[in-house]
Amino acid sequence: MGEDSEVAIAAVRRYAAVLRRIRSRLFDAYPDLGDVTGLMAAVRHTKMLPREGTSSTGVRYSVHGAGCLMIDEQGRTVDVDLVGGVEAFEAWRIRWFLDEQPDARPSIEELRTACAHLAHTGELLEVQAGSWYALPDR
Repeated sequence: MGEDSEVAIAAVRRYAAVLRRIRSRLFDAYPDLGDVTGLMAAVRHTKMLPREGTSSTGVRYSVHGAGCLMIDEQGRTVDVDLVGGVEAFEAWRIRWFLDEQPDARPSIEELRTACAHLAHTGELLEVQAGSWYALPDR
């Protein structure tokens, strides 16, 4: 595995770690919702929450077409869509997250390859072959 591959794998791991932290903090504030599906239902069906808001734990969220954008107090932004009922992301969302970072930015193809590698090792779940991935505990 080359240096570019290692950089891409590290980038995907960084995205996954931030996604885990932000999502955990968001749902600490809304334990009854449990996940993005619950948040989307609270916004769209029961109207318990506005489409955009800030949780008591400081995480901002914005429910959009197929998912949710989440932003922590440091401005780190992660975005997921529901794909087959699973909170999933693809290389473009990781790239968008990395654009906020000052270090190396792997290409979309390198990020896709890194996601596939991490799915093969069990660090990610492949939701849709070659394109959509999720945290394994989702």
